[in-house]
Amino acid sequence: MRILKISTFALTALFAMSNFALAGTAVPTTGHGYGATTSSTVTPLADGSTLIKQTTHEFWIEDPSAANFPAEKVADCHGTLLLSAQGAPIAYSGTCSATDIDGDTLVATNRATTPDFSDCTWAMHGGTGKYAGVTGGGACMPGGPITKDGNNSKFSWTGEWVLP
Repeated sequence: MRILKISTFALTALFAMSNFALAGTAVPTTGHGYGATTSSTVTPLADGSTLIKQTTHEFWIEDPSAANFPAEKVADCHGTLLLSAQGAPIAYSGTCSATDIDGDTLVATNRATTPDFSDCTWAMHGGTGKYAGVTGGGACMPGGPITKDGNNSKFSWTGEWVLP
């Protein structure tokens, strides 16, 4: 009976430990999201290019990972897009603050410098609560508009969290 209790305890402890990533560990992350433009300012520039500043309200859904962060987050983002005189994207950068169900907030940035956004990357810069000291980054993939007016879009990401 004692061996059974010890074995049960050992298996339970092993299972519990396997669900928590160690500090300093890189934990893979993937997910997708949807965003809605809440404001947009278009400024024509002297050289014929156009500067667009946007704010978006987004819903992020992270796939389960060893970091055990809540899957759903709501984000407010501020982005700037530079278009060439021909209307092709030249550069994009954005900053988001995302909050989970516990009220903890993370700060992330993203950027791209190719017209097709194939070099889109994101970076994590820490936050509050469980996100304090967390860093990381990876690739972001715009999924395009989901409404005819283009004000609502989808996207996905891959990468890793680096736990403190």
